[in-house]
Amino acid sequence: MRYFGTDGVRGVAGTELTCELAFRLARAAGLAFRPQRALLALDTRLSGPALASACAAGLAEAGCDVDLAGVLPSPAVSHLVPRRGYGLGVVVSASHNPPQDNGVKFYGPDGLKLPPEDEARVEGLLDAPGGGRPPGGVADWAGAEAEYAAVLCAAAPDLALNRMKVVLDCAHGATARLAPEILTDLGAEVTVIGGEPDGGRINETGAAAPVLLSREVPACGAEIGVAFDGDGDRALFVDRRGTVVEGDRLMAALAPHLHAWGELSRPAVVFTVLANLGAEAYLLERGFAVERVPVGDRNVAWAMRERGIDLGGEPSGHVIFRRHASTGDGILTALLVLRALKRLGTDLGTLAAPVRLFPQVRADVPVAEPEAALADPAVQAAIQEAKAKLDGKGRLVVRPSGTQPLIRIMAEGADEHGLDRLVHDLKKALLAPGRRLL
Repeated sequence: MRYFGTDGVRGVAGTELTCELAFRLARAAGLAFRPQRALLALDTRLSGPALASACAAGLAEAGCDVDLAGVLPSPAVSHLVPRRGYGLGVVVSASHNPPQDNGVKFYGPDGLKLPPEDEARVEGLLDAPGGGRPPGGVADWAGAEAEYAAVLCAAAPDLALNRMKVVLDCAHGATARLAPEILTDLGAEVTVIGGEPDGGRINETGAAAPVLLSREVPACGAEIGVAFDGDGDRALFVDRRGTVVEGDRLMAALAPHLHAWGELSRPAVVFTVLANLGAEAYLLERGFAVERVPVGDRNVAWAMRERGIDLGGEPSGHVIFRRHASTGDGILTALLVLRALKRLGTDLGTLAAPVRLFPQVRADVPVAEPEAALADPAVQAAIQEAKAKLDGKGRLVVRPSGTQPLIRIMAEGADEHGLDRLVHDLKKALLAPGRRLL
């Protein structure tokens, strides 16, 4: 597909993602699925209102009535679409991407992100004329945030935080108003980073950049820190010492307890190819099955549904508790993790300590045409040479980003210094003279 990546359509707002393209995408989705009603939300990016207006106009031209939820975390749309009987959900957001980017992603009536075959249907109708139906109406839904908050609180009805010190990093994004309010109402003493909804600074901190949170948690004597990304579908945790506990390690530590409490229907977890081998080994030793899927929380969600697995996610902080949600939800994840810690009477660092991780070295290489760069024979030779150096004692994942013009490298094994050299050599091959970079 030309436009869709692993999480909708993304690009630099105004050049790669224009209002015209947003209009055509929304109109095409309206023509493809013929929803009677659609729910539309956005994050705090400066380009959001214009792109959201274009999406609303495109849906209305296809004959669809549109309810505008305003600034709201994208998982709210995933929850509210099936609860309210919408035929389609639309979120204008580029998630963890930098402020100049924006995106459009669609949710089906079941609250799941569209599968690739449905995205292909949308692309196939981008140049189609209007559907011949009377235009739909467009109206504000002022109660969307309150209904989403009620859904979140119902997932952990017995949670009382009793002056627990928590630092939240809201990344200047869609969680900035709601997340601190919910945790404060539950009794926590909340310190907030990135709490001003500011599309010019979205993702400068948060799950995509947790360094400030790692400093702030021990500095203020907090028990835990939680970082969200711009659209609120990720939650990355920091323990009281300032150590980041990524999603795969967190799920490995929690899963045996969740299963013992009857909150998992069977001992199984869905990871992506980026999950640490140490997290997988920890679960296998405890009788769990571990399924791996390609990168992307959509791939995790679909695999969980198809295989009847109740827990899955990514190291980046997308964590899906299938009994509560069909997609990653940062605030929900925070509430469920806090509830588990309270139930166990422990802290995050102690919970995660038994899950020993293999060293991983990661790098992002900006390349204008990632697919073409990866197809270069010299790059392929460098990848094969790197795999040979691992000699079956580690893993190498080299892939184009599905959301940005990057090639992402992840090397894993016992020798961290060796991994550093291996990744350095791969970056050198990708940055060879003559290759067109950004």
